[in-house]
Amino acid sequence: MPKDSHIDLFLGWKTSGNWTLPATYDSILNAKNSMCGDECNLYIERKENQIRILSLGGESCSICQASMGILFSNQTLWSKDFFLNQLEIRKNALEDETLSKRIPVDERRFWELILTYPNRHRCALLPWVALGKGF
Repeated sequence: MPKDSHIDLFLGWKTSGNWTLPATYDSILNAKNSMCGDECNLYIERKENQIRILSLGGESCSICQASMGILFSNQTLWSKDFFLNQLEIRKNALEDETLSKRIPVDERRFWELILTYPNRHRCALLPWVALGKGF
């Protein structure tokens, strides 16, 4: 796949998220990458011990924005256990440099590309760091 087509992939994932500020929300989960300046905001609603991501925001690179879109589209209601499981799957895929078969098929191309850019792993995981702050 030519490098230029990465843009289409990243934009496709970015557009799967809601980037409009919600009328109401319970809190904002924020994470910053001090290495590159990326910042992501997750506007959330709490339902008992679960979190629903209502909207996304922040100034960040296309990789981080694509990852936010993936995070948003994966699950509308996150429990701590489900979140930790999904985070571990992605971390293991990046650390072992083998793509886990447990990553959803529609996400695999994104994570395959991220494997080729080790210095961008933090960008891809930043939205997950933000969500983790909610538990």
